[in-house]
Amino acid sequence: MGKKKGRYEHIPPKDIKNREYTSYEDAPLREYGYSEPAPQHLTKKFLKVFGILFISVVVVLALTNLDNLTSDNIYNWFQYDLLGKTEGEGYPVRFSGMSVNNGSFEIMDGCPVYCSDTSLVVLNSNAGEYLNTHHSFANPVVRTSSGYAIIFNSDATGYKIISRDRVVYTGTMDRKLFDADVASNGTYALLTRGNDYLSELNVYKGDNTKKYEYSFAEYYVNSVSVNSNGTRAVLSGVSAKNGGLISAVYILDFEQDSYLQKYEFEDSFVYGVEYLDNGNVIAIGSKAAYFINVEKNKQTVFDYDVKTLTNYSFDSGYGAVLSLSTDTDGRTCDVFTIDQDGKKTNDIHIDGKVLSLDYISESIAVLTAGEVTVYNLKGKELKRAEADSDSRKVCFCDKNDIYILGTSLISKLELKY
Repeated sequence: MGKKKGRYEHIPPKDIKNREYTSYEDAPLREYGYSEPAPQHLTKKFLKVFGILFISVVVVLALTNLDNLTSDNIYNWFQYDLLGKTEGEGYPVRFSGMSVNNGSFEIMDGCPVYCSDTSLVVLNSNAGEYLNTHHSFANPVVRTSSGYAIIFNSDATGYKIISRDRVVYTGTMDRKLFDADVASNGTYALLTRGNDYLSELNVYKGDNTKKYEYSFAEYYVNSVSVNSNGTRAVLSGVSAKNGGLISAVYILDFEQDSYLQKYEFEDSFVYGVEYLDNGNVIAIGSKAAYFINVEKNKQTVFDYDVKTLTNYSFDSGYGAVLSLSTDTDGRTCDVFTIDQDGKKTNDIHIDGKVLSLDYISESIAVLTAGEVTVYNLKGKELKRAEADSDSRKVCFCDKNDIYILGTSLISKLELKY
């Protein structure tokens, strides 16, 4: 008995080549697109070349991002960048808890991170939650790097290290915390009250083993910033001298017992410091801003003259942005930046009280009452948009997106110049 022709069995094509006229009815459609397969040796050669190029690109990327090449970062890239997890219903989104302080709202690796009175949350670009975990901190403060965030209980002892979607470590110090910071490779620093000293710095590796400690006997040290690869830190402290105020900025190398550099500034209180990605340092004080070229051991002072500092913000990749006012109520401000090489931009005049600032690449975001305005470094207005009347803080996600913290909501402003 002959073999029955099944539905998916191959039917030999008719002689199409020698036919004067052809019809779709006479031959299967696939025969009209028929072409000779590529020779096997050429296919193997192509795959070999492609494989070599792919491996070369991976090696170059790995070498240029060696400090950030951790298992957590690789996992996050695969889960969220490659697979593109984008759960969420979009912004604005009401945050979990009753309140979020300005110091508890930051950006980590392009993701908004906030710590309310009850919850610690990491959001994605569509307001979905990568992480939502409870905490018991009375005064939470958030510090972020490209891959990690550290949340500590100010004037208390607890802290947490998180990545994008999990709590990496929960710890407690035996003395109250002043400040903390975390590097992109997971190294973190905790600044506490001292036992026999005024202040003490403790530095830990990503595996939570102690790496370094330093005690301060002359100054109450109140702020710390760790460099991107977790090998150095800059700190600021305050003390009294001859009945007046004096501040100090320390540069520490975690391979040295003594400080690397120390600078003192009379009659000026240093509010914050930042270790920039290129190795330089910026400190923001009450009377002036200070740029330090660490390699050359050289400082530049940007005096405020008769103006008063009303707001400032750091970005480790670019520098700092500040607003100064001649009015006692903080209205009518001049805004300028200090870049990572110590160059100051021209003042941008703002008719209003600056509530928040941020700085990225060639753009400055200024939040005033009910409005966000973006300028370039020459002072040209790039974008103006309405903001909720209760908006309190702006943070660049990248040059195209800004997140805005309100009293009960987090909003997102997409910039289309």
